[in-house]
Amino acid sequence: MTVNSEPSTAWQIGALYRTRDRREARIERIDAGSGLIFGQVQIHGRCVWRAGGRYRDAPFGAPGPLDLVPPGEMVAAKPQTSSTKEASQANYRPFCCD
Repeated sequence: MTVNSEPSTAWQIGALYRTRDRREARIERIDAGSGLIFGQVQIHGRCVWRAGGRYRDAPFGAPGPLDLVPPGEMVAAKPQTSSTKEASQANYRPFCCD
């Protein structure tokens, strides 16, 4: 059984997803009638999400770290690096406040 929250997103039972803070989340049950998704999050335990992947118990419904990330949306971020040569230049500004 799958729940479509948007035309491009289909949540599937047994599938492994990630949360916004990159922890593994496995969907165990989907209640299409109420639009709720039930599952487990690594280290956190049991969680319930709304059909769009938003954590049900989020304060004021705000986005947060336990929200599910649809497949393909979270791409492995390339770590930011710089060379010693770049860092030694006078105009090198690695932070917005420099």
